[in-house]
Amino acid sequence: MSSASKAAAGLLFTFSAAMAQVHAAPDIVIQSIPFDLVAQEPYANISADGRYVSFKLQQRRDPAFYPVNEYIQDMRTGQRVQANLTLTGDPAPTNAACNYPSMNATGRYLVFTCVASYMGGKTAGGSANFVYDKETNTTQMIPDTGDDRPGNNGTGISADGRFVAFRTTTAQNVAKIYVRDMVNKITSSTNAQGVQLSTSRVSISGDGRYIGYAGRNIGGTFFNISVYDRVTGTTEPIDVRMDGSRSTINTSDVSMSDDGMIFVFVSTDKALSPTPPMNNNAGAYVRDRKTGKTEMVSYINGTVQYAAVSGNGRYVGYVQAGIMYVYDRFTKLTRKIVQTSMQVFGPPSFSADGRYVVFTVTDVRGMQSITIADLGIAPGVTLSTNQLTLTEGGNAGTYSVSLNQAPNADVKIKATTNAQLSLVRSELTFTPANWSSPQIFSVQAVADGITEGKHSATIAHTVASADPGYAVVQPADVTVAISDGIIPTIVIPSTNWGRADMPLNGTAAPGSTVLLTAANRSTGWLSSVSTVADAQGKWSYTLTGYTDGVIDLDAQADGIKSVVHTINVNLAPTYIDVSGYIRTTGYGLAYNRATGKYVGNIVLANTGSISLAGPLHLQFNNLTAGIILSNATGSHNGSPYITVQGALEPDGTVTIPLVFDNPGKTPINYDNKIYSGIF
Repeated sequence: MSSASKAAAGLLFTFSAAMAQVHAAPDIVIQSIPFDLVAQEPYANISADGRYVSFKLQQRRDPAFYPVNEYIQDMRTGQRVQANLTLTGDPAPTNAACNYPSMNATGRYLVFTCVASYMGGKTAGGSANFVYDKETNTTQMIPDTGDDRPGNNGTGISADGRFVAFRTTTAQNVAKIYVRDMVNKITSSTNAQGVQLSTSRVSISGDGRYIGYAGRNIGGTFFNISVYDRVTGTTEPIDVRMDGSRSTINTSDVSMSDDGMIFVFVSTDKALSPTPPMNNNAGAYVRDRKTGKTEMVSYINGTVQYAAVSGNGRYVGYVQAGIMYVYDRFTKLTRKIVQTSMQVFGPPSFSADGRYVVFTVTDVRGMQSITIADLGIAPGVTLSTNQLTLTEGGNAGTYSVSLNQAPNADVKIKATTNAQLSLVRSELTFTPANWSSPQIFSVQAVADGITEGKHSATIAHTVASADPGYAVVQPADVTVAISDGIIPTIVIPSTNWGRADMPLNGTAAPGSTVLLTAANRSTGWLSSVSTVADAQGKWSYTLTGYTDGVIDLDAQADGIKSVVHTINVNLAPTYIDVSGYIRTTGYGLAYNRATGKYVGNIVLANTGSISLAGPLHLQFNNLTAGIILSNATGSHNGSPYITVQGALEPDGTVTIPLVFDNPGKTPINYDNKIYSGIF
């Protein structure tokens, strides 16, 4: 049911300038939902992520009107589901006359108005609002509010689908706005002012707090735009002139950002902003509630028929002369969506980020279809994290920064912070050539020697670029949680040690990982092990595996090192004679002319039934005088020996190389003894 094509991004311009400002915007990709018939306005909506599109489909052949149905279409899979089901789950009959669909942000819920009796319900006024749940494929009716009659003129639904805002009218033509809580099943009236007799839609903010609408006071002669705050119970004017007075000229439907702060509407009132449209043209106006300012954003030489704002408040879509334009409030640039032989009619609807815009078009035959325009991803900066945890004087923390699309000029990202932190570098530069490679900011917490407890600092980022898309990007901040630096300590049992196990303990930051390093200056032996400090900051560890020598010990936690402690190790002998468990097999010695030495091997085999713990020492007693064992490990009781590490299991063997100096070339004789343990 959908087709895809590309539409060129039209001339880009600022609304007040005659010359175009070039911007390398991505191609606009078009999808369509063709009706292939002459239809009524479908009132298309799009979900926050751009995946789902809702619409009304009603064939029109004047003077007769044909069946009308409400649909939700998945633009990813092409699946279309009918939403206007009766309360019993059947498709709504023709006379139900369902109208004005409005979809929530996730695309799960669709609210619309129908004739209640044909939907299986009953109301005093005849019409009712219905909410369809796509996940359960069921429909609920919002109960009657009494004598008030729901108007068949459009409702608003919050982002999560919980709140539905709608307008009613009594038999005496007194209008009121209500809000239905779909979770608690409660309908509440509001005291919103100036809500009379408008056929325009009601909008509600993403969180359900603000309600935007067009209406007039009882007895009034023109429609105004207002916003009602459900928390404070106050009504605020939106169509405010530069002198602070309220507009006295009719305005169109209102569109509101998700947070309820940005409003877009159409008006011919030239007193609303410094740059009004020419002649009697209607313009698209943006009201920023935070700044209290209104600006006209459409092209001045044409009349605007419809306008709407994206969920994030950045983009404004408007229709002039049957063409859809999209204005970027940040870059002040406008893009034109060109579709050959197509005329736009009806209001646009945006995804939350403004990437997708949906609207209705008609071709030269008068056949309608829905256009979904993908404007592409807006330039953006992504941080790998927005939170770091550091210790003063400890290890550095890092986070990566990347661009989400190629720039057409260098992009410089600057990081700034306070004296609590130190940045290795404060600026990153991305070019059109290297933009796709993430870059790193590295930061350390400064050891200021001040006891502050848990505290924090912020790293702010700014962007500078000649690319207008990136020049307006505001990257997120990084919040750094900082702990005071705690220097770890290590307590040694003695400066002289003779046992094979060495109990160590100390302190460090509670919960930190303590890296314990031991280095034997005499032998080059090195050991690094880790343990964890408890909630009180205490740690302990028993060191083994070392030999005689001078050993340096230090502890490190959170990148902070302790003082180095030195221990002289002279292990007490703990060896036994295991010669009776081992069979030795010697292989003939050969004279190596190049070295002048005799070389060979001797094999030790464990003939017993138990494992012999290492190290094992092969000792050469009564070695022929004048002969030297060149590869001896050491001397024990006046005899040289060779040490092999590791245990010797039953039936296991180990081969030991032999190298002798024999200047006199005399026969080599010796007696073997094999010991297990430490000499």
